[in-house]
Amino acid sequence: MNLKNLKFRRQFLLSPKLCPELNYWNHEKLGKHQLYVHPDCLQTSATDNGKKGVLLGHVFNPRKPELSSTDILEILIRQIDEINVAEVLYGLVGRFVLIIEQKKEFTFFNDACGLKSFFYTKYKNEFYAASQPLLLKLVAKEAIVKGERFSIYHNSNYVKRSNEHWFPCGTSLYPGVYHLVANHYLKSAVLEQTRYWPVKNLEVSNYEEAKQKFTTLLKLTVEEGSKKYKLGLGITSGFDSRILLSASKEVTEDMLYYTLQYRQLNTGSDDIRIPLALSKKLGFSHKLMDCRMNITDEFKKIYLENSDMAHLNDWGEIAYGISQNFPEGTMSVKGSCSETGRCFFYKNGIHPDLNSSQDIMDINPKWKEIPFIEKRISDWFDEVKNPINNKGYNILDLFHWEVSTGSWQTQSQLEWDIVHDTFTPFNNRELLDIMLHIDTKYRSKPNYTLYRETMKKLWPEVLLEPINPETTKVKYKYKLKSILTKLGFEKYNK
Repeated sequence: MNLKNLKFRRQFLLSPKLCPELNYWNHEKLGKHQLYVHPDCLQTSATDNGKKGVLLGHVFNPRKPELSSTDILEILIRQIDEINVAEVLYGLVGRFVLIIEQKKEFTFFNDACGLKSFFYTKYKNEFYAASQPLLLKLVAKEAIVKGERFSIYHNSNYVKRSNEHWFPCGTSLYPGVYHLVANHYLKSAVLEQTRYWPVKNLEVSNYEEAKQKFTTLLKLTVEEGSKKYKLGLGITSGFDSRILLSASKEVTEDMLYYTLQYRQLNTGSDDIRIPLALSKKLGFSHKLMDCRMNITDEFKKIYLENSDMAHLNDWGEIAYGISQNFPEGTMSVKGSCSETGRCFFYKNGIHPDLNSSQDIMDINPKWKEIPFIEKRISDWFDEVKNPINNKGYNILDLFHWEVSTGSWQTQSQLEWDIVHDTFTPFNNRELLDIMLHIDTKYRSKPNYTLYRETMKKLWPEVLLEPINPETTKVKYKYKLKSILTKLGFEKYNK
């Protein structure tokens, strides 16, 4: 393993001045700026009629698989403008940042859920952008200072008690440094994010028709993805990996199936026992990857230097285990983003009334001790509560999409770029939109009907093993809640 190559792996920097520390990266002049791209970050460039486009990361159109990333970029450069952004990006799957340069000014877009992270700032009246703030620090040191905001966050009870802590997309640990939010684009000239989706008022679709569209597109995405990339699907006992497994039936010979063993998981744990049982019953090869090994000092140092949010004692330890098991050049397939369509923050399918941003803050009460998070939630809610902006989409669906997935999952994938790139089939605005047009009763607890019926259609045998089986402890908890409710203690039944 070339440890030097792991530093800021698959990341990028756009700077108005040179950065000697990155002289071993791919480097080009873009407008008045210098673009540095790590050698392992996929990069595509094209020009058209005075405009130059650079696409960092991977992208394809499952309905037009014959198009290369260059073909797609050329189409984007020709067609994309402030009016039709959503239409042009609608059907694309991938993890990317798109930069359009014209007359030395930039417009930036990202993938559907913003999984290729993009941070930016204006420092001494000049624009800077990068995958994350520590890269900005290389060229704008005084803009990235561990001040009060950084200290309050990292010393909070929330961070101390959460292995997978995160804060809302759109902000950062440094005043004046911002994160590009999904469904928004950014112009460097005005430094203001503009919402471009949703564009049409939401109307509930016919369930059978929408289910067919969903099933077809998901299957097509996985199959075409397996032709373009070397893929490895991580399987657990959950819904998201199971439905992706069902979509991969026709390409099992091309896929690596694996399960990570980490934290306190053992061979009796559902997340290990069930994938192993499925592989035997369905007849596909499966690898159990033990990630419970001691991390080396060298790997630890680089992991901490790659992000100011590095979750070393959890994600970092798992990442080291992955580095010792995962085949180089393989993309990890993740079921992330899927939960946006499964009513994640209102699992019974009944969307609550939201009267203020405090109702969203109640999702994670420990956030209330962190002022910049409360401010960000308030700003986002003020934007999205307007029917002109939400177009009838459930606010908590948009919250999971833009604020949660666009931060928590984006950070996870950024940190694990050190060991592999990630392919997320649900990171497709069209696929998510199909789901959100379906009545919530089909995509919520207790049955998640859309998912189960899709699996029955694609590969019914994947249901031979239970999905997220409830433990005796959980069953007792719900039974107790039911009893308390009957006795009049409704507040306990949340």
